[in-house]
Amino acid sequence: MTAKEFSENLTKRKYHTSTFWTGFVFMLIDLVAIMVCTGIGFFIVNEYDRSIIDFKSFVTYAVYLPAFVLVFFVAKLYPGLMIEPATEVRRYSISSAFCFAGIAMSIMVEHDGRIPIIVALLIAIPFSILIMPAFREFGKIVFKRFNWYGIGIVIYAKGKSHEKTIKVLHQHKEYGYHPLLVVNDSCSYDEFEGVPIVKPSSELQAIIKKLKIKTAILVQDELIGTLNDKDKLFVKTNYRHTISIPKEQNFQAIGIEIVDFSGLLGMASTNRLKRRFNLFIKRCIDLLMIFVSAPVIIPVCLFIALCIKLSSKGPVFYGHERLGKNGKKFKAWKFRSMVIDADAKLKEILEKDPKLREEWKKTQKLENDPRITGIGKFLRKTSLDELPQLWNIFTGQMSFVGPRPIVDNEVKRYGDSFEYVFSVTPGLSGMWQISGRSTTDYNDRILLDTYYIQNWSIWLDIWIILKTVFVVLLGKGAY
Repeated sequence: MTAKEFSENLTKRKYHTSTFWTGFVFMLIDLVAIMVCTGIGFFIVNEYDRSIIDFKSFVTYAVYLPAFVLVFFVAKLYPGLMIEPATEVRRYSISSAFCFAGIAMSIMVEHDGRIPIIVALLIAIPFSILIMPAFREFGKIVFKRFNWYGIGIVIYAKGKSHEKTIKVLHQHKEYGYHPLLVVNDSCSYDEFEGVPIVKPSSELQAIIKKLKIKTAILVQDELIGTLNDKDKLFVKTNYRHTISIPKEQNFQAIGIEIVDFSGLLGMASTNRLKRRFNLFIKRCIDLLMIFVSAPVIIPVCLFIALCIKLSSKGPVFYGHERLGKNGKKFKAWKFRSMVIDADAKLKEILEKDPKLREEWKKTQKLENDPRITGIGKFLRKTSLDELPQLWNIFTGQMSFVGPRPIVDNEVKRYGDSFEYVFSVTPGLSGMWQISGRSTTDYNDRILLDTYYIQNWSIWLDIWIILKTVFVVLLGKGAY
């Protein structure tokens, strides 16, 4: 496709090169979330003693909303596209705590006898840590289908290196990056998934300037070295934001910090889950979540157990031997979702059907597994079959977040990375589960688990737990 054809094609399509409307809608969502957190604080105090506070009075504190918006803006939460998840949770948590605590302090200084209101505002802080990022994630899921959401971008690539980037951005529209064109001088076709591919030229540069496209993605580290001087200068000076995507998505490309030894630059990475303090905090979070969720989880488990017992023969629970931290074996508990003698039937199925045998070899799962019971399909789709693993978490064999525990015959899939990935406690959920669950291959699992180990933080765990809820509710990649 020529530059002129691209220009004519784009004028017929709706596109945005500004993130104003995205940021504005995120701001409105934040205002609603703030009022929800405030309302929860007032509700709890009101339930404790209805004579000391009027629940409905929380709406009067909407007068403080501009202060929240200002603090969020300073914290770079707007326009809100492509903020690293753990960073987004951390910014929300610190900013919300600062605002709620600041308002509480101002009330304490200016007024006497308003302790219940101060307590209500302070109670809102822990809820904001979960509710603020959850509302934004919900907003991304809801609004990603609209044309005004996100921003148009240009992709610079060589050969076919642009294909995976376009597929990911089309699959995850919540990222808000919409490919408008690919600049590529070594591609044999004119478009990919509806995105035009154009050779670099002065005419194209003039069109990009006229369209005011300010964001570019450079695929492959060596790409910038293959551009001529004029193209290099254009990329450096014309785009406000540039993102470089390495050709090889290896471990050295993630979780890296730059260190400066008086002009001698180095790259440092850390296994953050080797620090005792971090492990202590992570364990405390696990136990806190179990105790908080117990009043809801226990009745649900009892109901599921009754349904399993009434619908099929066999035990309610199924204990499967898995490898945990440092390769130590333990039984991971699940609600039984298969018929009895499932292992023998699996062997028979794989011997008869080469396609299913190949599917099992690739992922150790079958999308249409004939061994699964009627209620088992529902339990697996919603991941409710894994609720008994809360016992594994309580006993310390697992954590809420971490690499997924595996079986013996999966060790070879991890190769030399097995010892590193399983140097930490395995988890009920993790990076690869929320990135595709059953559809994610082993190379991606290793990459994502490595990222998690190198970049662990409380904020990352909170985000993964929130994201897990959305993934389970939407039923993405589960079978």
